[in-house]
Amino acid sequence: MTAGQIETILAAGTEFDGLLSFRGATRIDGKFSGDVVAEGCLVIGEGARVRARIEVDELIVGGDLEGEVHARKRVELLKTARVVGSLHSPSLAMAEGGILEGRCEAIPAKPAAPR
Repeated sequence: MTAGQIETILAAGTEFDGLLSFRGATRIDGKFSGDVVAEGCLVIGEGARVRARIEVDELIVGGDLEGEVHARKRVELLKTARVVGSLHSPSLAMAEGGILEGRCEAIPAKPAAPR
């Protein structure tokens, strides 16, 4: 994910509580607590602290995340990630050094029913 692909950034020093909804790509480098419901990719930066229920297509974590994640496509934990909670996704990638404390379900998505 390049900086040019990210449309919205909650920068370091920013604190936000509530519902975050978007399409495309958003990056959190500050503090966030609440719910994230989106069509697209959420990036949690290395210095970020997030406490949330998250429902997105893709999630990339480099900071601290506490909560429940439902990713429709994939979750990637970078070497600086620390996740406490539950992850549900058809695909999970985890770099050496990343921390996951909790439950993980990496079950392939069911194919769409024929019309």
